[in-house]
Amino acid sequence: MTAGAGSSAGGSATRHAAGSQPHTLFRTAAVWLAALAVAAALLAWTGYRTRDPDSRAYIAIATQLAEQPIATWIAPHWWGAWGRQGLFREHPAGTFVLPALLTRAGYPAAQASFVVSLAAQIVSLLLLAALAARLLPRAEARLLVWALQLLPIAFVFRVRANQEYLLLAGLVIALYCTERARDRALWIVPAVAGFGWALLVKGVFALLGPVLCAIWLACRGSDGRQARQAWLAPAAMLLLTPMAAAAYEGVYAAAAGSSFLEYYLGPRIGLEGGPSSGGLPFPIDKLRNALWYAGRLAWYAAPWSLVLAAHVAQRRRAPDERARWIRFSGAAAAATVLLLAARDLTADRYIFPAYFLAAAAGLAAACARWPRMMQLAERLDAYWPAGPALLWVVLLGGRLALS
Repeated sequence: MTAGAGSSAGGSATRHAAGSQPHTLFRTAAVWLAALAVAAALLAWTGYRTRDPDSRAYIAIATQLAEQPIATWIAPHWWGAWGRQGLFREHPAGTFVLPALLTRAGYPAAQASFVVSLAAQIVSLLLLAALAARLLPRAEARLLVWALQLLPIAFVFRVRANQEYLLLAGLVIALYCTERARDRALWIVPAVAGFGWALLVKGVFALLGPVLCAIWLACRGSDGRQARQAWLAPAAMLLLTPMAAAAYEGVYAAAAGSSFLEYYLGPRIGLEGGPSSGGLPFPIDKLRNALWYAGRLAWYAAPWSLVLAAHVAQRRRAPDERARWIRFSGAAAAATVLLLAARDLTADRYIFPAYFLAAAAGLAAACARWPRMMQLAERLDAYWPAGPALLWVVLLGGRLALS
């Protein structure tokens, strides 16, 4: 406790400056780019295939899309994936664009979607740690990059070709840049761009973005006019959404000759209504969904989800800045669960960001409770950035070897 509290009280400005020196950022980027290059080489060399049906479908669509004129990429077809034909309108086309570009560049089409997802993993891990470093001691924030790789959900989604990590990366970009907008308004632009990417990948699910950013700013506090300017970021995200939807619809209709939103906001999302979960009446059906997701959250974010639950139940106190981080990540995970519980359908992947947020809160609670956790963080920080990158490569190699 003493180590954690002392580091927290040592002054965030000095801590943040030390963690953002140009040579450190360059070395971190170089190490992780090398790790991604090794991963791409391993995937191509092994010719890795997945048994996950969603991933197989998305790979098939991205492979076919790469052979089409780029002007038509906004309107992909099923091309036989899942045994279906016709236009693919389950989500916007963002999931397929980068794999198709990578395929066009000469990388094997069967593995291109995996590489894009792995890149999104790296972005998510590093920027979540960078966001945490705005409140936590540097070593504790970097401990996240080690710990989040070992979550049960990370093992399940280690090598996938679907949208979950792509969405998470967009949300974390939006969060980190919103925080930086407290210092400089120009950061609002990449914050909105990250949210825009999430919209292009996951559609309405990306509306978690402004919600999470608002929770962050509320937990962070507004100490002065310059800090309050960051609220323009989630406001701009909400303003962007209908404009982006209208623009997408226009380009899609020109390419496909039919509407995207008519299907997506109707039969796909079910805004016109649908059957309750398990036939239960409202609001019991939504409560059932929330409890179902809570069970998934407890397992897939273990063991840190359990530490967080104990921290909340015992009303333990933490140093001020660490307490803000725990409040944010815990509240953000809860908000994700509650928002998704309002839907009629349930699936583990729907609350994907919540697993990482809950684990981030629980890890901070563990560092506040057990001094040895901070000692471990400081020892592991001596191996930054090569250590967590090597762990990432080893875990990936193990997954490929066991396939």
